[in-house]
Amino acid sequence: MLLVIAVPKQCKGPNMMNSTRLLILAALTLPFTACSETNEPEQGITEPAVQQEAEPETAPTTPVAVVEESAGEATPAEDATPVDAGTNDKIILGKAETPAAPAAQKYEAVTHYVKLTTAQGTSSPPDVVEVAEVFWYGCPHCFNFDPVVHNWAENLPDKVNFIRLPVMWNPTNAMHARLFYTLEALGKLEEVHHAIFTEMHVNKKMLTSEAEIMNFIDRQGISTDDFRKTFRSFAVESKLNRAKNLTWRYQIQSVPLLVINGAYLTTGKGIKNFDDMLAVADELIAREQQNR
Repeated sequence: MLLVIAVPKQCKGPNMMNSTRLLILAALTLPFTACSETNEPEQGITEPAVQQEAEPETAPTTPVAVVEESAGEATPAEDATPVDAGTNDKIILGKAETPAAPAAQKYEAVTHYVKLTTAQGTSSPPDVVEVAEVFWYGCPHCFNFDPVVHNWAENLPDKVNFIRLPVMWNPTNAMHARLFYTLEALGKLEEVHHAIFTEMHVNKKMLTSEAEIMNFIDRQGISTDDFRKTFRSFAVESKLNRAKNLTWRYQIQSVPLLVINGAYLTTGKGIKNFDDMLAVADELIAREQQNR
Protein backbone atom coordinates (compact mmCIF):
# COMPACT_ATOMS: atom_id res chain seq x y z
CA MET A 1 0.00 0.00 0.00
CA LEU A 2 1.61 3.28 -1.10
CA LEU A 3 0.80 6.31 0.99
CA VAL A 4 2.40 9.65 1.75
CA ILE A 5 3.44 9.92 5.38
CA ALA A 6 4.46 12.61 7.82
CA VAL A 7 7.97 12.75 9.25
CA PRO A 8 8.77 9.61 11.25
CA LYS A 9 10.30 11.18 14.29
CA GLN A 10 10.69 9.37 17.58
CA CYS A 11 9.47 10.69 20.89
CA LYS A 12 12.00 11.03 23.66
CA GLY A 13 11.08 11.34 27.25
CA PRO A 14 8.71 12.22 30.07
CA ASN A 15 6.61 15.42 29.92
CA MET A 16 5.86 15.19 26.20
CA MET A 17 2.44 16.75 25.98
CA ASN A 18 3.01 19.47 23.36
CA SER A 19 4.04 18.87 19.74
CA THR A 20 4.82 21.02 16.71
CA ARG A 21 3.01 20.48 13.45
CA LEU A 22 4.47 17.91 11.08
CA LEU A 23 4.43 18.78 7.41
CA ILE A 24 3.16 16.18 4.97
CA LEU A 25 5.24 16.21 1.81
CA ALA A 26 3.72 14.39 -1.15
CA ALA A 27 6.08 11.87 -2.75
CA LEU A 28 9.06 13.02 -0.61
CA THR A 29 10.89 11.30 2.26
CA LEU A 30 11.48 13.21 5.48
CA PRO A 31 13.80 13.09 8.56
CA PHE A 32 13.34 10.53 11.34
CA THR A 33 13.87 11.43 14.98
CA ALA A 34 12.30 10.16 18.18
CA CYS A 35 10.04 10.97 21.10
CA SER A 36 12.43 10.66 24.02
CA GLU A 37 12.80 11.30 27.70
CA THR A 38 14.00 14.85 26.99
CA ASN A 39 12.21 16.18 23.90
CA GLU A 40 8.56 17.18 23.94
CA PRO A 41 6.27 15.84 21.19
CA GLU A 42 4.75 17.84 18.39
CA GLN A 43 1.13 18.84 17.95
CA GLY A 44 -1.06 19.32 14.94
CA ILE A 45 -0.33 15.91 13.46
CA THR A 46 -2.32 14.87 10.42
CA GLU A 47 -3.41 11.38 9.43
CA PRO A 48 -0.47 8.98 8.90
CA ALA A 49 0.85 7.66 5.63
CA VAL A 50 3.67 5.39 4.66
CA GLN A 51 7.18 6.31 3.37
CA GLN A 52 9.67 8.53 5.15
CA GLU A 53 13.36 9.27 5.69
CA ALA A 54 15.14 9.99 8.90
CA GLU A 55 17.91 12.03 10.35
CA PRO A 56 20.21 10.38 12.94
CA GLU A 57 18.49 9.96 16.26
CA THR A 58 19.93 11.50 19.40
CA ALA A 59 22.03 9.13 21.45
CA PRO A 60 20.32 7.86 24.61
CA THR A 61 21.17 9.60 27.83
CA THR A 62 21.66 6.27 29.56
CA PRO A 63 23.99 4.12 27.45
CA VAL A 64 22.70 0.70 26.54
CA ALA A 65 25.24 -2.08 26.89
CA VAL A 66 26.05 -3.64 23.55
CA VAL A 67 27.26 -7.18 23.06
CA GLU A 68 28.61 -8.50 19.79
CA GLU A 69 27.33 -11.89 18.74
CA SER A 70 29.79 -14.77 18.68
CA ALA A 71 30.06 -17.31 15.92
CA GLY A 72 28.21 -20.58 16.43
CA GLU A 73 30.05 -23.87 16.92
CA ALA A 74 30.57 -26.14 13.94
CA THR A 75 28.59 -29.40 13.73
CA PRO A 76 30.95 -32.35 14.34
CA ALA A 77 31.31 -35.09 11.74
CA GLU A 78 29.81 -38.50 12.41
CA ASP A 79 32.14 -41.28 13.54
CA ALA A 80 33.72 -43.49 10.88
CA THR A 81 32.07 -46.83 10.25
CA PRO A 82 34.12 -49.49 12.13
CA VAL A 83 35.94 -52.13 10.03
CA ASP A 84 37.45 -55.38 11.21
CA ALA A 85 41.25 -55.51 10.94
CA GLY A 86 42.62 -57.68 8.14
CA THR A 87 39.65 -57.36 5.81
CA ASN A 88 39.78 -55.89 2.33
CA ASP A 89 36.63 -53.80 2.83
CA LYS A 90 36.98 -50.09 2.17
CA ILE A 91 36.64 -47.79 5.12
CA ILE A 92 33.54 -45.66 4.64
CA LEU A 93 33.40 -42.48 6.63
CA GLY A 94 30.11 -41.02 7.75
CA LYS A 95 29.36 -37.80 5.94
CA ALA A 96 29.39 -34.74 8.18
CA GLU A 97 26.14 -32.88 8.47
CA THR A 98 26.49 -29.54 6.74
CA PRO A 99 25.01 -26.84 8.97
CA ALA A 100 22.61 -24.43 7.38
CA ALA A 101 24.43 -21.37 6.15
CA PRO A 102 23.79 -18.40 8.42
CA ALA A 103 21.69 -15.66 6.95
CA ALA A 104 23.75 -12.83 5.52
CA GLN A 105 24.02 -10.08 8.12
CA LYS A 106 23.52 -6.71 6.52
CA TYR A 107 23.01 -4.72 9.71
CA GLU A 108 25.52 -3.98 12.45
CA ALA A 109 25.33 -3.57 16.21
CA VAL A 110 25.38 0.04 17.45
CA THR A 111 24.78 1.41 13.95
CA HIS A 112 21.41 -0.28 13.38
CA TYR A 113 20.54 -1.94 16.69
CA VAL A 114 21.78 -2.54 20.20
CA LYS A 115 21.95 -5.88 21.93
CA LEU A 116 21.22 -5.90 25.63
CA THR A 117 23.93 -7.42 27.81
CA THR A 118 21.36 -9.82 29.23
CA ALA A 119 18.34 -10.88 27.20
CA GLN A 120 15.11 -10.22 29.08
CA GLY A 121 12.26 -12.66 29.38
CA THR A 122 9.27 -12.48 27.05
CA SER A 123 5.60 -13.32 27.45
CA SER A 124 5.68 -15.73 24.47
CA PRO A 125 6.43 -19.49 24.43
CA PRO A 126 10.13 -20.51 24.22
CA ASP A 127 9.87 -21.58 20.56
CA VAL A 128 8.30 -18.26 19.52
CA VAL A 129 10.21 -15.08 18.68
CA GLU A 130 8.51 -12.10 20.30
CA VAL A 131 8.46 -8.64 18.71
CA ALA A 132 7.35 -5.84 21.04
CA GLU A 133 6.48 -2.41 19.67
CA VAL A 134 7.29 0.12 22.39
CA PHE A 135 5.13 3.20 21.92
CA TRP A 136 3.23 6.07 23.54
CA TYR A 137 -0.20 7.24 22.40
CA GLY A 138 0.86 10.88 22.83
CA CYS A 139 3.86 10.51 20.51
CA PRO A 140 3.17 11.87 16.98
CA HIS A 141 5.81 9.59 15.49
CA CYS A 142 4.12 6.54 17.04
CA PHE A 143 0.88 7.80 15.47
CA ASN A 144 2.54 7.81 12.05
CA PHE A 145 4.23 4.45 12.64
CA ASP A 146 1.05 2.69 13.80
CA PRO A 147 -0.47 1.81 10.37
CA VAL A 148 2.97 0.94 8.98
CA VAL A 149 3.86 -1.52 11.74
CA HIS A 150 0.31 -2.91 11.72
CA ASN A 151 0.61 -3.90 8.05
CA TRP A 152 4.09 -5.31 8.65
CA ALA A 153 2.97 -7.37 11.65
CA GLU A 154 0.20 -9.01 9.62
CA ASN A 155 2.84 -10.61 7.38
CA LEU A 156 5.28 -11.90 9.98
CA PRO A 157 6.47 -15.52 9.59
CA ASP A 158 5.16 -18.43 11.66
CA LYS A 159 6.17 -18.58 15.30
CA VAL A 160 6.68 -14.83 15.56
CA ASN A 161 4.41 -13.06 18.05
CA PHE A 162 3.79 -9.31 17.77
CA ILE A 163 2.76 -7.41 20.90
CA ARG A 164 2.53 -3.76 21.94
CA LEU A 165 4.22 -2.36 25.02
CA PRO A 166 3.18 1.13 26.22
CA VAL A 167 6.20 3.01 27.54
CA MET A 168 6.14 4.07 31.20
CA TRP A 169 8.29 7.16 31.72
CA ASN A 170 5.94 9.44 33.65
CA PRO A 171 2.37 9.84 34.99
CA THR A 172 0.98 10.85 31.59
CA ASN A 173 2.45 7.71 30.00
CA ALA A 174 1.02 5.71 32.89
CA MET A 175 -2.50 7.11 32.33
CA HIS A 176 -2.39 6.18 28.65
CA ALA A 177 -0.94 2.75 29.46
CA ARG A 178 -3.81 2.21 31.92
CA LEU A 179 -6.25 3.06 29.11
CA PHE A 180 -4.45 0.55 26.86
CA TYR A 181 -4.51 -2.32 29.36
CA THR A 182 -8.11 -1.66 30.42
CA LEU A 183 -9.27 -1.94 26.81
CA GLU A 184 -7.14 -5.05 26.37
CA ALA A 185 -8.74 -6.65 29.44
CA LEU A 186 -12.21 -5.86 28.05
CA GLY A 187 -11.35 -7.30 24.63
CA LYS A 188 -11.90 -3.89 23.00
CA LEU A 189 -8.33 -2.83 22.25
CA GLU A 190 -8.13 -3.63 18.54
CA GLU A 191 -11.32 -1.76 17.69
CA VAL A 192 -10.34 1.36 19.65
CA HIS A 193 -6.51 1.43 19.42
CA HIS A 194 -6.21 3.69 16.37
CA ALA A 195 -9.15 5.82 17.52
CA ILE A 196 -7.08 6.79 20.57
CA PHE A 197 -4.30 8.08 18.32
CA THR A 198 -6.87 9.98 16.25
CA GLU A 199 -8.43 11.53 19.35
CA MET A 200 -5.07 12.88 20.46
CA HIS A 201 -3.42 13.91 17.20
CA VAL A 202 -6.37 14.87 15.01
CA ASN A 203 -9.01 15.97 17.55
CA LYS A 204 -6.31 17.43 19.86
CA LYS A 205 -7.77 15.83 23.00
CA MET A 206 -4.89 14.31 24.94
CA LEU A 207 -6.93 12.14 27.36
CA THR A 208 -4.81 13.01 30.37
CA SER A 209 -7.60 12.73 32.96
CA GLU A 210 -9.96 9.94 33.91
CA ALA A 211 -12.94 12.18 33.08
CA GLU A 212 -11.67 12.77 29.53
CA ILE A 213 -11.05 9.07 29.09
CA MET A 214 -14.52 8.12 30.32
CA ASN A 215 -16.08 10.60 27.88
CA PHE A 216 -14.04 9.10 25.04
CA ILE A 217 -14.97 5.53 26.03
CA ASP A 218 -18.67 6.44 26.12
CA ARG A 219 -18.42 7.84 22.58
CA GLN A 220 -16.88 4.56 21.43
CA GLY A 221 -19.99 2.67 22.54
CA ILE A 222 -18.19 0.82 25.34
CA SER A 223 -19.91 0.32 28.70
CA THR A 224 -18.52 2.95 31.04
CA ASP A 225 -19.54 0.82 34.03
CA ASP A 226 -17.47 -2.12 32.79
CA PHE A 227 -14.60 0.18 31.91
CA ARG A 228 -14.62 1.90 35.30
CA LYS A 229 -14.61 -1.45 37.16
CA THR A 230 -11.60 -2.63 35.14
CA PHE A 231 -9.67 0.66 35.02
CA ARG A 232 -8.08 0.19 38.45
CA SER A 233 -8.38 -3.58 38.73
CA PHE A 234 -5.63 -5.88 39.99
CA ALA A 235 -5.13 -7.29 36.48
CA VAL A 236 -4.52 -3.84 35.02
CA GLU A 237 -2.23 -2.82 37.89
CA SER A 238 -0.15 -5.97 37.28
CA LYS A 239 0.21 -5.15 33.59
CA LEU A 240 1.25 -1.58 34.42
CA ASN A 241 3.91 -2.80 36.83
CA ARG A 242 5.28 -5.15 34.18
CA ALA A 243 5.33 -2.39 31.54
CA LYS A 244 7.20 -0.09 33.93
CA ASN A 245 9.67 -2.83 34.73
CA LEU A 246 10.31 -3.61 31.05
CA THR A 247 10.72 0.08 30.18
CA TRP A 248 13.57 0.12 32.68
CA ARG A 249 15.05 -3.29 31.82
CA TYR A 250 14.98 -2.60 28.08
CA GLN A 251 16.56 0.82 28.81
CA ILE A 252 14.02 2.52 26.53
CA GLN A 253 15.15 6.07 25.72
CA SER A 254 12.94 6.80 22.69
CA VAL A 255 9.84 5.58 20.89
CA PRO A 256 8.72 4.11 18.62
CA LEU A 257 11.09 1.17 18.47
CA LEU A 258 10.90 -2.61 18.31
CA VAL A 259 12.33 -5.06 20.85
CA ILE A 260 13.21 -8.40 19.27
CA ASN A 261 12.91 -11.36 21.62
CA GLY A 262 13.82 -9.29 24.66
CA ALA A 263 17.38 -8.97 23.36
CA TYR A 264 17.65 -6.42 20.53
CA LEU A 265 16.46 -2.81 20.22
CA THR A 266 15.97 -1.41 16.72
CA THR A 267 17.66 1.92 17.36
CA GLY A 268 20.81 3.49 15.94
CA LYS A 269 22.12 6.18 13.63
CA GLY A 270 21.89 3.85 10.66
CA ILE A 271 18.09 3.74 10.88
CA LYS A 272 16.91 6.56 8.64
CA ASN A 273 13.20 5.74 8.30
CA PHE A 274 10.46 3.30 9.24
CA ASP A 275 11.41 0.97 6.39
CA ASP A 276 14.95 0.73 7.81
CA MET A 277 13.58 -0.11 11.25
CA LEU A 278 11.41 -2.90 9.88
CA ALA A 279 14.22 -4.27 7.68
CA VAL A 280 16.52 -4.45 10.71
CA ALA A 281 13.74 -6.17 12.66
CA ASP A 282 13.28 -8.71 9.85
CA GLU A 283 16.98 -9.62 9.97
CA LEU A 284 17.04 -9.90 13.76
CA ILE A 285 13.94 -12.10 13.71
CA ALA A 286 15.62 -14.38 11.16
CA ARG A 287 18.73 -14.62 13.35
CA GLU A 288 16.69 -15.54 16.41
CA GLN A 289 14.74 -18.17 14.50
CA GLN A 290 17.94 -19.67 13.13
CA ASN A 291 19.42 -19.93 16.62
CA ARG A 292 16.51 -22.04 17.89
